[in-house]
Amino acid sequence: MNTEDLNEYIKANSKAYDIFIEKARVYQNGKNANRKMDKRFSAEKVEKKAQTMWENIVVNLHDKLNAEKTLKKHPSTDWIKFMEEHEMLDNLEDSMGVLDLED
Repeated sequence: MNTEDLNEYIKANSKAYDIFIEKARVYQNGKNANRKMDKRFSAEKVEKKAQTMWENIVVNLHDKLNAEKTLKKHPSTDWIKFMEEHEMLDNLEDSMGVLDLED
């Protein structure tokens, strides 16, 4: 399973993305508000920063899963089975719920 497939699987089967991206937007908007007026980002750039934060989480998760000997070079179905057996989506969703992005 590649990173893009993992991202789509998480988005389709969990609320983790929705929970995280809302927090990331609030965080990035807060950072942006603290910038000098002439240095502030556009709304599109703030959104891109929030999306990049999510992408970093997915890449990190993918790297950890890919390090599992039982998953390396295995089909996506094995990855999904592994994630289900270890309740990874539930745990990810719970983690996003308690995540605090404040500096």
